[in-house]
Amino acid sequence: MNIYLASKSPRRKALLQQMEVSCEILSLDTPEIVLPNESPENYSKRVTKEKGDAAWDKIIQEHLTPMPVLSADTEVVLDDMILGKPRDEQDALQMLQQYAGRTHEVITSVGLTFHEYQHITLNKTLVTFAPMTEQDIKHYLMTDNYKDKAGAYGIQSYIGQFISRIEGCFYSVMGLPLYTVKHMLNTLKEDPLWRKRQP
Repeated sequence: MNIYLASKSPRRKALLQQMEVSCEILSLDTPEIVLPNESPENYSKRVTKEKGDAAWDKIIQEHLTPMPVLSADTEVVLDDMILGKPRDEQDALQMLQQYAGRTHEVITSVGLTFHEYQHITLNKTLVTFAPMTEQDIKHYLMTDNYKDKAGAYGIQSYIGQFISRIEGCFYSVMGLPLYTVKHMLNTLKEDPLWRKRQP
C-alpha cells in the first residue's frame, strides 16, 4: 500500500521505510496551539486529526492521486504539562534536568484518513530517566540531537543510555508506533470503502 505521510519528520519516514511502506511526504503548515483546559491526550488527537484533514483537503485541491494519509503527533508530558520542542539550548537543558531520576509520559497519536474514512488512535509510553549530572546533559546538548524534537530528546541518540526503564512502545517514543500503524493499515484494507475505491 502506498500512502502519504503528513509529516516532515525524517524519523517517521525512516520508520515507514523500515516497515517497507512506501510513502510520499505532504508538507503542511498546521497550527499547533493548545486550547484552554485541553488535556495533552485531547490536544494530540485533535492535532493529528487536523493534520489528516488538511492533507486530504490538499489532495483534493491539487488533484493529487488519492492515497491514504498517515498523520501523527508526539508530545512529551511531565506533571500534566506538554513540554513541546525546546526554543533553544537553555530550554532543552531545563527540560532534561526535569527528567533526571523521574518518569514522564510520551503520547503519540496516529491518524489514517482516506476519503470519508478516518481513524485516530493514541499510544502512551512511560519513560524513566536515571539521574543525570549537568555535565551529562551538556555533553548530549553538544550533539544538537535535541533540536526540533518533542521534549528535547531522541530516544535513539546518545541520551538513550540514561533511560533506565520504558513501559510501552519504544517506537512510539521515536514518533511512530509501528505495530499500531501496521494494524491501522490492515484494518483499512478490510474496510468496504477501501475495496470500493480500488480501480
